[in-house]
Amino acid sequence: MAETAYFGKRGELRAYSNQSDGAGGVFYFQVAFMQMDFVMAAGRMRPPEIPVLDRGLITSFAHYIQGPDNDIITPVQITWNCTIDNTINRRGLRQALSNPDRDNPWLVNGQPFTNTNGTTTMYNGFGSVVSCLLPFDTQHDRINVQVLWRGVAAGADDYGFTLNETWFHAGHQRITEAPEAIKFGVTGFVYGSISAILAFSPGTDGSR
Repeated sequence: MAETAYFGKRGELRAYSNQSDGAGGVFYFQVAFMQMDFVMAAGRMRPPEIPVLDRGLITSFAHYIQGPDNDIITPVQITWNCTIDNTINRRGLRQALSNPDRDNPWLVNGQPFTNTNGTTTMYNGFGSVVSCLLPFDTQHDRINVQVLWRGVAAGADDYGFTLNETWFHAGHQRITEAPEAIKFGVTGFVYGSISAILAFSPGTDGSR
C-alpha cells in the first residue's frame, strides 16, 4: 500500500463524559463542523533537571537531580474552532464541554453527562502510576477528549490521541461572527494523561 499522509478531512473529535450508556461505553458528543485546525502538545512535560555542582564547578562530582512534579501536573492547552449550526452545536457543544450553566441534571441533547474528574491515571516523576488530582473548584467539570484521523484503510491504520480530564472554562471559549458563519473558538486545558490511540473508545453519540 502506498504511503499516505493523514489529513484533516478524515478526522473526527469527540468529547466523552463519564456517564455509562448501559452498553459497555459512555455517552459522548461528536463535534460537528470542525475547521481542521486542532492544536495540541504531543505529551506532558517532565520534571526539570536540577544541576548539583561541586563548589559551583562542573567536576566529576557534579550531577543532576530530578525537580518537583509541578511541570507534570500543569495543564496542557488544546485549541480548535468549529461552526455553530442550528441543530447539533447550537446548544449541545457548549453544554458538553463543561456544563457552564450548571444544569442539574447535566444533559446534552437529552443525554446524561457526568464529569471525568479523578477517574484516570498518569505517571509521576518516578514513573509510578497515580490517580489524577481532583480539582479544588466543585464547578470544575472535566471531560475526556479523543481525536482520530482515518487512514486509507479506515479502522486498520487510523491514528489519534486521547486527552484525559480536560477542562473547558466557559470564559476561555470565544464566539466570533463572520459573514459566512458564527464560529466557536474552543480552548481547553488537559489535566490528565495524553496518549496515542488507534481507535475511539466505545460509547453512544449524544450529539444527535
